[in-house]
Amino acid sequence: MRIDDLTVEVRDKTLARVGRLIGTDLVGSEFVLRHNDVGTWKVRLHASSAMADLLRTPGYGLVVTGPTGVIMSGPTASTVLNQSEDDPQGTWTITGFDDSIILADRLAYPTPASADVTAQTQAYDVRDDVAETVIKGYVNANLVTGPSIRQVANLTVASDQARGSNVYGVARFETLQELLHGLAQTGGLGYRIEQSDASLVFDVYEPVDRSALVRLDIDNGRLTSADYQVEAPLVTRAIVAGAGEQEERLFYEGTLTQSTDAETLWGRRIERLIDARTTQETDEFAQEASEALIDDGKTRVALTVTPTDNVTMLYGQDWGLGDTLTVTVGSTIATAVVYTVALSIQTDGVYLAAEVGKPQPTELEGRLLRAAETTSKRVGEIERNTTGYGVVTTFAVQGGTSGTQPTFSANPFTATYTRFGDMIHFAYSVDFDTITSFGTGQYFMTLPYNARRPYTFNGGALYDDSTGNLYSIIGIVAAGSDQMNLYYLKSNGETEPFEHNKPITLTVDDNFDITGTYELEQ
Repeated sequence: MRIDDLTVEVRDKTLARVGRLIGTDLVGSEFVLRHNDVGTWKVRLHASSAMADLLRTPGYGLVVTGPTGVIMSGPTASTVLNQSEDDPQGTWTITGFDDSIILADRLAYPTPASADVTAQTQAYDVRDDVAETVIKGYVNANLVTGPSIRQVANLTVASDQARGSNVYGVARFETLQELLHGLAQTGGLGYRIEQSDASLVFDVYEPVDRSALVRLDIDNGRLTSADYQVEAPLVTRAIVAGAGEQEERLFYEGTLTQSTDAETLWGRRIERLIDARTTQETDEFAQEASEALIDDGKTRVALTVTPTDNVTMLYGQDWGLGDTLTVTVGSTIATAVVYTVALSIQTDGVYLAAEVGKPQPTELEGRLLRAAETTSKRVGEIERNTTGYGVVTTFAVQGGTSGTQPTFSANPFTATYTRFGDMIHFAYSVDFDTITSFGTGQYFMTLPYNARRPYTFNGGALYDDSTGNLYSIIGIVAAGSDQMNLYYLKSNGETEPFEHNKPITLTVDDNFDITGTYELEQ
């Protein structure tokens, strides 16, 4: 690729192109594209350059265009001025991200139709479909069609072509980048956000296996340099730990063909525990296992190569990000996915480098970074968990009878509940002081959430003020319902409906309480 093949333009906050880098402005520029990850760019501009003043303005950015269209676009992230005695004006080093940084900036809400985090009406946004449909559905709901305050200006989502294999998405406040990366990797797709005219477009692409057609080899003149690394898999059996406690916790063992093949090749069964403590559905277990195995559950080949600027097998035309290529290093012939492509502009031309296969850190800092990323993900799973310290919540309970409804001069109910994950503990009190008519028929009250299964709550008591006696009150709720019907316990152990005259004739001086704990219906 030649310098003349690239157009590097400065854009403003509205995405309008307001300038162009030419000549010496381009020397030292670097543009790094990453498959299913956020790319980066860097330019070095003398302080006297008009483009430096524009590009370091917050909200501005770059658009890089090549022979086949836009290669990268994205906003400025940081600016550094370096001055010296020889150059008192100095040189600006300006760095930025590609537009996929939007995905790393934004969270996937459980209820994306609401921008209010205190008004999320569901625990998770669950989507089960082909990868493109699921991925674009999350982006559309969180960034495009949701509440205006969360919409990204000028962003559209390309039409859904239903590409990729089936995936199971569960969103709860992770970044969209974290969510989509796993779905795209297991679904066999890539994704990106790029500028088109004066708008941004989110789209997916299908990587192609070009290993039979594209072979990068120093001997055939397609490589100028190559570094090769191969390592054993990190996991061949993903043991996914789901919901539940102690011996009742749910577990799932997942494998992929590539992981069992690697297990046979290396003679090692490598088991790893995947903490997915909110998981209960089979499809979600399988998705968690696949995400753990897709990159680390195989023989890990990593190559850093520098392709030649040859008239054949050109980047962007004959191969691209996400594609599978054949690379020959010495006597080793390997096929692997292109994960990173870097363009560097020097005085004598444009240099291209690529990372094929998942690069493995060899230095201590690299391994520490990988460990930190893993820890961050695991902590994030805990932080997003629906289980946490319970918050006592006041609840507007509803009540009534199976016959003539009671009437009140003021609300007689005091109701709170505390939620621990999928468990609800409720505490209700009813003071009859404000009742003007007790009605007829069996009493009932509503619960905060539908019950997952039938429950009987024995923690109720009716206080008879005239005698000081207590009567046992029982609440019964059916599976899938939030209506708790009330009964009283007779002296012979049988139950009868709790009514205005059973077990006693109620007066305004009486009161009753009931408490209970149950599992809510998801």
